[in-house]
Amino acid sequence: MAKDLINKVRPSSIEQLKKKLTGKVALLTGGASGIGYSIAKSFLNHGISALTIADIHRSNGTEAIKDLTLKFGEDKVMFIECDVTKRSQMNSVFQETLKHFTRLDIVVNNAGIMNDAVWEKEINTNIGGCLVGSLLGLQYMSETSKGRGGTIINVASIIGLMPCNGFPIHTMTQYAIVGLSRAFGGHYKRTKVKIIGFCPGLTQSELIETAYKNTLNGHFARVFQREVEGCYLQHPDFVGNGLVKVIDKAKPGSIWFVENNDQPHEVHFPALSSMIREKMY
Repeated sequence: MAKDLINKVRPSSIEQLKKKLTGKVALLTGGASGIGYSIAKSFLNHGISALTIADIHRSNGTEAIKDLTLKFGEDKVMFIECDVTKRSQMNSVFQETLKHFTRLDIVVNNAGIMNDAVWEKEINTNIGGCLVGSLLGLQYMSETSKGRGGTIINVASIIGLMPCNGFPIHTMTQYAIVGLSRAFGGHYKRTKVKIIGFCPGLTQSELIETAYKNTLNGHFARVFQREVEGCYLQHPDFVGNGLVKVIDKAKPGSIWFVENNDQPHEVHFPALSSMIREKMY
């Protein structure tokens, strides 16, 4: 990323982060494996009191809960099988979280797929799932609906900041998540729900491993392979730890990315010219 478009976050101590997360309850979609599982571990490592993992893959969810319970103790993590494209199922996840843990402070919309060959499912999962999670997060946490406020983090990828020619439809979904997060950020004063976007760079995950296979045809596969050739694949734990570090510091509507096992950075978008603003408003 260009240096004039980024602002590097200053590292916080584990003690500082734990102080911010102690007593908080989080809901995480797509948290049974990959980046989502690393986010779950980071939450628990940094003192969060309770966590709901919502994921469509029951077997992965069962294993995730088993492992997290062994590491962090009983009654801290709950798994709910859920298809994020189904609003009714997502609503049940929110209700069960509030029923079981009595509060909700953080929502992470992380569930997503990278497969342009099934573009309708990709759009419904990536854009639809993020939108439903954001709307329900606002419904249950906004002060306008008698909530106590909170934070929503919408996870896209660095492809939401710089297009991937090998995955044009996936690129569209990531740009949509970034745009949604920026636009919702403008409503913080009214809702007291801070909404931000978080965009990991290339990360070791099943998503990337299968991306070579799940393209529309051979041409797109070759284009994607050329784009990522020589790129560094960061460990997913750097993504999970990076997300936790920006929860408190990020401003509403801000967009962050983390790559190359580095600290997270904020993206600064060019301002609209006065001429464009006059035409718009």
